[in-house]
Amino acid sequence: MTAAGTGAEAGEVFDPGYQGYEGERHGRWQARRTIWRDGVRITLGLGRGVSKKVAPVIFIGLMWLPAVVVIVITGFISTFGGDTADIEGPTFAEYYGWAFLFVVLFAAVVAPELLCPDRREGVITLYLVRPITATDYIAARWFAFLTVAALALWCPALLIFGWNALSANNPGAWAKDHWDALPRLFAAGGVLAAFLTTLAMLASSFTVRRPYAAIGTIAVIAISAVIGGIGEEAFSGDVGEWSSLINLPLVALSVSNWIFEAPGEGPLEDGAYIVWLAVLTLSSGALLWWRYRALGR
Repeated sequence: MTAAGTGAEAGEVFDPGYQGYEGERHGRWQARRTIWRDGVRITLGLGRGVSKKVAPVIFIGLMWLPAVVVIVITGFISTFGGDTADIEGPTFAEYYGWAFLFVVLFAAVVAPELLCPDRREGVITLYLVRPITATDYIAARWFAFLTVAALALWCPALLIFGWNALSANNPGAWAKDHWDALPRLFAAGGVLAAFLTTLAMLASSFTVRRPYAAIGTIAVIAISAVIGGIGEEAFSGDVGEWSSLINLPLVALSVSNWIFEAPGEGPLEDGAYIVWLAVLTLSSGALLWWRYRALGR
């Protein structure tokens, strides 16, 4: 030890080396894309534990099931010399009717992962700094889940389209005659994905607990179907018909069937279901935006 005040050995000065950031500065859109990309990874469980991958794999796999089953059966029959042209695969409207249940479960279980943990752990306050706003955050999260949900619906539908073309006697002629099915399947899948994404995220905005958000989303869908069905049976005339608007699965699938020019699901004109689904989706989205905008004030 040295005596106090006797020479340079009495103390040391440390340079922490703090320097200003001199790298490339990205704009607001880069931050939005980063939040969107992170949301896609969360939705698919990428970079997370095995338990976080189970739900996406199961529900997305179930959406693929009708197309995969048809292809497997076709391959089995063709192996033994059977005529695959006699196999009638599911129509696009039938496929979306099958997949709707699993998209509901997928949205209910997985969508809360994008919102609830950030609010429960206080991470949301780190996102909501300039130039990122609450609108940027919730829009990026919404688009992230919409991207995965829409692709999960579109890809099996495209597989069905390809199977129908390849099983035809003249694949090129069949594809030319049925090309209009492609924009229809994209439109129907996008409408269903947008509605369920908005509904699930709105439910997630009311709680920081993911199970509560999942139960809330499923309850809204199930209870609306029960009440709407009871209303149709209990009331006659216009009252019973208009009660079908309460049935959210019927409303969504009626719009999907209308896009494919398939028979409607409900007693009302297709236009009523189209307008009502648009109102539900837009109003739910506006309420979701308003709730998160309030957090950024």
